[in-house]
Amino acid sequence: MPKQSKRDRTKDLAEELDVFDTMLASLVEILEEKGILTQEELENRIRHRTSKAGGYNSYRDIQFANETDSRE
Repeated sequence: MPKQSKRDRTKDLAEELDVFDTMLASLVEILEEKGILTQEELENRIRHRTSKAGGYNSYRDIQFANETDSRE
């Protein structure tokens, strides 16, 4: 199998993230429709978990912080 270029890997990853985003949005919609979860509850949970993860706001922050830590 030929080695993928960085651009191709990035495109593949972006497509996978789009699928996950669609799946998550659909799940949240269902939970909201059933009265199980509100948008405010979801946002509060995300903020709470983000703060527990060391204040990182995105996966990229975590990824690049870990790369930086390992180089030091």
